[in-house]
Amino acid sequence: RPREPSLPASSSSPPPRPPPAGARPEPGRSGEMAAAPTPAYNFASKGYHSLFPGQPSCDPDALRAGTIKFVKNFDEKSWYNNPVRTILMGKSLVGGKEQKTVDAFGKENGAQVVATDAQAEEVLRHIRTYRPPKVDYRAEMRRIDQRILSMPMAGEIIGNQALDFGKQDGITEVVEALEANAVEQRINDALFEDEVNGNVKIGRFPAFIGCVSNFSNFLDLSRKVMRNMELGVPVVVLSRNNTTQHMFRWSLLLLDLMKKEGVDLGMLTYFSCDRKQKTKIFQACPESPAYFTCSREVAESVKKDLPKIMSSTGGPNTMVTTSFTPEVSTALRYSAMIENKGQCTAMRHCVVPDCTEDMVDQIFKPTPVINHVLESLEAKGFAGIYAGHKYECGPDYKSLPSQPMIQFRMASRPPSEIDEKWREPVVDITAPSSQDFRSEAFLKDLSRWLIKEQPITLAVNGDDELAMRLFETSGLVVYTVGSLENPGLTAQARPQDGECFGEFPPRSQLNDYTHLPVIIPSSTPGYNTEYTQARLASEAKAAFPSGLEYCEDLFRGCSPLVLGFVKTLCAYLADACGPKRGVGYDKGARTSLFGLQRPPLLEDSPTVIRIHAGSSFDELAPYVAPFYITNARSQLVVSADPGCGLSEHLAKFKGMQAVVEDQRSYEKRMGGVLPYNLIVLEGRKGLEPLLAMHWVSRLFCMGHIKSVKTHDDAFVEKFSKSKKWLAIEMTPSRL
Repeated sequence: RPREPSLPASSSSPPPRPPPAGARPEPGRSGEMAAAPTPAYNFASKGYHSLFPGQPSCDPDALRAGTIKFVKNFDEKSWYNNPVRTILMGKSLVGGKEQKTVDAFGKENGAQVVATDAQAEEVLRHIRTYRPPKVDYRAEMRRIDQRILSMPMAGEIIGNQALDFGKQDGITEVVEALEANAVEQRINDALFEDEVNGNVKIGRFPAFIGCVSNFSNFLDLSRKVMRNMELGVPVVVLSRNNTTQHMFRWSLLLLDLMKKEGVDLGMLTYFSCDRKQKTKIFQACPESPAYFTCSREVAESVKKDLPKIMSSTGGPNTMVTTSFTPEVSTALRYSAMIENKGQCTAMRHCVVPDCTEDMVDQIFKPTPVINHVLESLEAKGFAGIYAGHKYECGPDYKSLPSQPMIQFRMASRPPSEIDEKWREPVVDITAPSSQDFRSEAFLKDLSRWLIKEQPITLAVNGDDELAMRLFETSGLVVYTVGSLENPGLTAQARPQDGECFGEFPPRSQLNDYTHLPVIIPSSTPGYNTEYTQARLASEAKAAFPSGLEYCEDLFRGCSPLVLGFVKTLCAYLADACGPKRGVGYDKGARTSLFGLQRPPLLEDSPTVIRIHAGSSFDELAPYVAPFYITNARSQLVVSADPGCGLSEHLAKFKGMQAVVEDQRSYEKRMGGVLPYNLIVLEGRKGLEPLLAMHWVSRLFCMGHIKSVKTHDDAFVEKFSKSKKWLAIEMTPSRL
């Protein structure tokens, strides 16, 4: 590979800003301790928390008017006359196979020219040899960011998305993108400053971008493309087999703005390709990161060729309500039908005690049926069903009498198998009796189901104690607490307010789908960033954070670089543990708490580390340290093969469950245990010095829980005291 561009001698990026004057104090936490701040790009650190206040705003009515005007004046022939095609170094590559593109419902809507095999080889050569002329494009890309998310271009990208995907409310996405982009730009500033200081190295192999249709203007254009490019990471945007038109259109706009700003055109490639060409390039570029928002099946397939895929995968989002009210009915309908269920946070499953089929019909009877996206844009709607479609869900599902396109399935226990049914108006209803709903057996089953299926979001309405229990006994990213009169939806998360968001796979299958789980807001280039050896060597000579001095003896057997990494992890956790209140509180929006969390607080659901012969203490130490220094210590079980020779090291970790046993004994003992996570160490991997937040994200839960109320001090008081929040243990166990 060519040598990467050198860094500037100094950086003009601003230091992390202090909290605004007059900010309310954080909720108190037992077990927290004063610690030197870690870099602000690390999730939930004090510096990270300081980057949220002060965000731009825009006029949503102007965005809506501009979008409606664009859609009304849209020329359907334009997507045929100006087809999707590969663009390399700013030049269009044509002459390949011509085919038609389709929208989200399979309707033809334009033309595409697929790259020839020779052109695909040109793209591969570019990926393998391209070296950007500089790595700091922040000023240029942020001017572009401002232009493309302002009128008239904003109306154009929203309109293209509406026409291609059928998105009924793209206005809210762009409004929130403007706010969230400001936070993620500041996080990028902190990361770049740390690179200039020699502490980290950002990987700058070109990144593959697998676009998602429903949030392409924020998740793809802003997060995956512009945030990468502004720190010198080239990107390759990949075509899709449907809804590929609107991301091609923003790619054209972006390239035009890049020319005007003097950004090298090699930084952005649009690759119009078939699956075979895509797979070939993936296999040739295993060192490149990839950022996909997709199904778990797609993520698993891509990861076989691109081990550094950062995939955000969906899950059966769930609402639990203690009773049925008109307000809850509306929340259920909006959550299940949002964007004709083309939203990652849309509800797929609900728990409603004593629910009947007639009640289900009444819930969804008012759902509007629309023929064109313009109807929702003009009516400010977001949860209409598109007319003229048929859905086949299988013999277990029934159609509603009042809305035959909507199908449902009912049972007294959560479904053992559940498919996402993307873009289909389908819902599963768990309807236990009121008595069973409150039983210990049902609540345990529900918690186990949430862990197994890993929804993105859980909304609990009508009972704060129930919300607390499900929060503490599951490991989701997004939790919402509402009442029967003011219920929460599953489709609610504003990351710019501290309602941190992510689509994590089930913890025990994390490795099957993603290199790292993705949390928002964060620095996209940070997912392919590592600490430098110089930084780790320097950290190895430093002391452990105050209160963790007992770790000196525990980790004395580590090599210098691993010791430096362990101390880095400890410093991060000392700074980041404990809940942080989201800035929505100060803005008069919802009240949220976010931060690092323990694994689910369930008996017989530990994190298990199995160490095979050939492994070393260097390999084990970075896994053990985050558990041992926190209140998650009791949730870790270490099983070591006698041949690994780690008995002496393990004996130092008092109070940690550690067993030396052969494979047969291990398998027998684990027969009745359902681990939350299983980590197998085989001595094959060396040190992987990821940013501290990313290493920790493989082990612990992270995300937020919120109240739908503004300035909800009672919520803050109650939920900040939850045992689920990760906290530092300042003393070694005496057991």
